[in-house]
Amino acid sequence: MRRVSVKHVNAFTTTPYSGNPAGVVIDARGLSDAKMQLIARELAMSETAFILPPTLKAADLQIRWFTPTVEVPLCGHATIAAFHALAEDGMHGMRQHGRHRFALQTKSGILQILVDKKSAGVSVEFHLPVPAFSAGRKASPRLLKSLGLQRRDLDARMPVVKGSNIAFVPVKKRTALWGIEPDMNALTGVSKTMGIIGVCAVTLQTIEPSSAFHSRFFAPAAGVPEDPVTGSANGPLGAYCFQYAMRSAGIPLPSLRLEDGRLEFIGEQGDRLSRRGRVKVRLEIKKGRVKDISIAGEAVTLFRTSLTV
Repeated sequence: MRRVSVKHVNAFTTTPYSGNPAGVVIDARGLSDAKMQLIARELAMSETAFILPPTLKAADLQIRWFTPTVEVPLCGHATIAAFHALAEDGMHGMRQHGRHRFALQTKSGILQILVDKKSAGVSVEFHLPVPAFSAGRKASPRLLKSLGLQRRDLDARMPVVKGSNIAFVPVKKRTALWGIEPDMNALTGVSKTMGIIGVCAVTLQTIEPSSAFHSRFFAPAAGVPEDPVTGSANGPLGAYCFQYAMRSAGIPLPSLRLEDGRLEFIGEQGDRLSRRGRVKVRLEIKKGRVKDISIAGEAVTLFRTSLTV
């Protein structure tokens, strides 16, 4: 038997009890897959991040992510939470304030991390794979039915698309988005048929005028009925809104042009669950196409504990 150190961290917020909670196992060396899954099930958060030494020379460290039921290849909020947890403890060379860069080994490849540690707090930027979208002519009736949506609820200016392992469904009004009550069994079946982890429903009707989009994310097929604030969905969602709202439909979206030329959107999520979170989505655009995506945000640690395994 051994004890492992675990932190409970809320990501995409600096306010306790909001944003998206994640478990962070600071040192997962020696834990079997079965033990990691058991810990994730016991913590019962949408994802738990397990920090490991890398097995590839090009990487600085490795993270694996588990929901209560399965391992997933990518998770944004638990990565933000993990590097926040490491930075506040001064681990992996982050004792001093400043910018710290990491090459992170994941099951989605080696991804780049930038941690900006200041006296005021820690901000983490996480680069994600750029998705390839495939748009159907019409939204699947089974998909709409599983979400409890009618075709009239959709924003016809943008298509329903599949991007990597997420389906994006544009909804006209925030009231309709907030009114979604999925049939989780039906949505699980549809997700498996479509070969996706979950569904991101999005509207351009935001709460705050500086935000570009407002979303909800459902992943019952991965053991997460609704995720409060989903980094791995907001990143591709930024590319989706750039491609289909701004470029194709000519819809102006609130955005910020960063000093390095990248475009930054603010994504809203979690408000429907009383877990307000905000995700900075940064896009590198070249010749009208998205070449790089990253998400950025802060986090707050609620508590540290240890588990016997």
